[in-house]
Amino acid sequence: MKHYVISLARTPDRLERFRRVNRHGPDITHAPGIDGKTLDKQDAIQAGLLAQDCHFTAGAIGSGLTHVALWGTVAQSGEPANIFEDDAFLCQNFEQKSQQIIQQLPEDWEIILWGQNSDAPLHYEVLPGQTDCFAYFNQDDVRCGIEEFRHQTVETLPFRLKQAFGICGYALSPRGAVSLMKRCLPMTTLPINYPSLGNRTLMSTSVDHLMNRHYADMKAYCCVPPLVLTDNQTAKSLNRE
Repeated sequence: MKHYVISLARTPDRLERFRRVNRHGPDITHAPGIDGKTLDKQDAIQAGLLAQDCHFTAGAIGSGLTHVALWGTVAQSGEPANIFEDDAFLCQNFEQKSQQIIQQLPEDWEIILWGQNSDAPLHYEVLPGQTDCFAYFNQDDVRCGIEEFRHQTVETLPFRLKQAFGICGYALSPRGAVSLMKRCLPMTTLPINYPSLGNRTLMSTSVDHLMNRHYADMKAYCCVPPLVLTDNQTAKSLNRE
């Protein structure tokens, strides 16, 4: 199983930090991010990757298209892969436990999130088709404990995923890659309802928002507790550019 980390060439410090904090993890290939600042948006529209009315920031477009490019790689390879963003922190036993979890999933699994942003709720099913759960987190606590997390052995279980914010680390099957490309392209701005936020409707601003529209209809899973954390420093997020 291959492992990729998305990181822009112009931010080598982010890639260096990722490699340093995750040196206990598997061998991870650098996937140079698509720089939204230099992307020709019209070319992306003509290629069917963006809708004309997509109002994502340049950073969010570049990030989204980088994930999409890796989805294409997974689909063509016929092998599942792990995809990480460069602000991800892996627990000590990530490689062993993630492999065990994937072996527990149905053969037709499509995607499993190893973690998500901690400043927004996680919506998943405790009992499939019967019991929804909204999990809320304290982002300050996560940030304070993230260094210790790197040295922790984490025991976790997979649950059916409904919605989550952030895609700091996930595994994707070829089936899931094809499904996401069909469902999320062209990337566009549209309203999405969030039961975990009191049925608020928010406009999509990134590819992980678009993914939220489809998890419930896919063989999508999450891990509780997570095997990957992110410090999610939104002020430094390249998606804001």
